[in-house]
Amino acid sequence: MKKLMRGLIAAVVAVLMIGGAAPAMSVSAAESSDTNLVDAKAAVAIEPTTGKILYAKNASSVLPIASMTKMLSIELVLDAIKSGKINWDDKVTLNNAIWELSQNRDLSNVPLRRDGSYSVRELYDASLIYSANAAMMLLAEKVAGSQEKFVSQMTAKLNSWGITDAKIVNVTGLNNSQLKDAKVPGTDDNAENEMSAKDMAQVAQHLLKDHPEVLKTTSIAKQTFRKGTSDAIDMENWNWMLKGLVSYDKNLPVDGLKTGTSDAAGDCFTGTVEKNGMRIITVILHANGDAKTRRFDQTKKLMTNVLENWKTMTLAEAGQGIKGYDSVKVNRGQSRTTPIAPSTKAVAVVPSNSSKQSLQYTYTPAKGVKKNTVEAPVKKGTTIAQLEVSAKGDNLGFVGSSASEGITLKTIKTDNKANFFVLIFRGIGDFFSNIF
Repeated sequence: MKKLMRGLIAAVVAVLMIGGAAPAMSVSAAESSDTNLVDAKAAVAIEPTTGKILYAKNASSVLPIASMTKMLSIELVLDAIKSGKINWDDKVTLNNAIWELSQNRDLSNVPLRRDGSYSVRELYDASLIYSANAAMMLLAEKVAGSQEKFVSQMTAKLNSWGITDAKIVNVTGLNNSQLKDAKVPGTDDNAENEMSAKDMAQVAQHLLKDHPEVLKTTSIAKQTFRKGTSDAIDMENWNWMLKGLVSYDKNLPVDGLKTGTSDAAGDCFTGTVEKNGMRIITVILHANGDAKTRRFDQTKKLMTNVLENWKTMTLAEAGQGIKGYDSVKVNRGQSRTTPIAPSTKAVAVVPSNSSKQSLQYTYTPAKGVKKNTVEAPVKKGTTIAQLEVSAKGDNLGFVGSSASEGITLKTIKTDNKANFFVLIFRGIGDFFSNIF
């Protein structure tokens, strides 16, 4: 009975460990101890390379995200450009519903002509810099053929990242009531897009990983739409933390990403900055306060705190073993053990006062590996385990599937199966070794 109970407990532990390495879904994130640092309904900060969560306040609460939606929409546009489905110089024309929306200057828009023709590039710039809603809708139709199909693609993209609790009803982030005839059929008249801060950070993480060139546009403070024409309009980036704008701070060289504002969402901002060799992404949902700069004020506090209290630490270069996790036993192999190492540079994001000796490691064997033993033959580059690294007392976790898997340890050489005679003599040696 005792053996049976131990077996059941071990099975439960194994399931929990496997669950910890699965893609991020609607799992509640742990809270930071200082939730009062940020005055907003929800906030999160992550390091995008590892997906390490550095700060969390109500980070799993699903809330309206307004025009921060456009980061997901732009991800799909850039995917289409990268695949050759559309090109920067392609021309896009308007239908009547989108033209009517573009004339509403109470919304963020650039002036569009009913009979006008616009390049993908200028619509892309207007969508990111000026959060132009009609421009974003034109891009969506260029990519997918309709708003409805594009929204389906947005949801499918989120699902592929393990994000399943988001609500996406349009491509812009506006409330559906503002879209009128351009609303996606079958969606609620007053609905708008919703997502958690944690999942919004993951969208930004993917955008930067898949399309790092996006920062060239999100870092533009001012640009003129259709310069030199009668339709020219000066576009000032709604991200006021960029150089030359009202919330710029020389100690925080922010270069993206996207603001969002609606009655339901309040003032929101997904920001990113790189300093001292570490990039971070922050998300503020519904900033509180009276100042018009409240979302940037809260972002500044969050960025400053995170950059002061966290750092990146190199554990091993590519192909270099990590002490204590640098080999795996090989059953029936020519060698008893074979070396393993990360195939890329292994980096951990840890509190600033951490040392390598203070880190904690969670070793999870890959499928087919029993504890620390693999069956011969084993090829070079075989995945042996995932190694998750954390600092003592840190329970904030990760976002994103690749991040939560941790560091991938692989074999760095091939070990073939030993021949019959080697196995016989090895067995005899082991037999007498065990006796004496």
